[in-house]
Amino acid sequence: MFKRILALFALCVSLPTFAYQEGDSLSEEVIKKLNLSANELTIVDFFAEWCVSCREELPEVNQLSVELEGTGVSFKGVDVDEDIEVGIEFQKQLGLTFPVINDPEQDLIAEFKPIGMPALYYIYQGKVIKIRFGAINHIRDVILDDLSDMGVQL
Repeated sequence: MFKRILALFALCVSLPTFAYQEGDSLSEEVIKKLNLSANELTIVDFFAEWCVSCREELPEVNQLSVELEGTGVSFKGVDVDEDIEVGIEFQKQLGLTFPVINDPEQDLIAEFKPIGMPALYYIYQGKVIKIRFGAINHIRDVILDDLSDMGVQL
């Protein structure tokens, strides 16, 4: 009996961990934590102070968030710095104006499990529509192209 339990445990540990993929619906808990509106397409941007690419991309994302206000497209940041003071100072340095959720306990990032940073998740009506990971040059243009490909009228 002990060998069966041990084998079952080993199998469970070896299974890949769940991460949100395109087409997946978010849990109600995650929707609530992110304060998502079902009537908006929300681009959730995971970032951290230590992420060099984040430092380069966030000013473009911030500017685009201002340009797209009132269009039905919104932005939410998730700062995953474990030291909340470091994260808040980073946000201030970059002058971020879109809403940011600080995730020092790593709860949200543990739900999404992105494979790179920064990580963008396009979410509409509680469902992941598109994902982008890692450094992307001209992120503003890429986001606008993604929205156009999704049929979003701006």
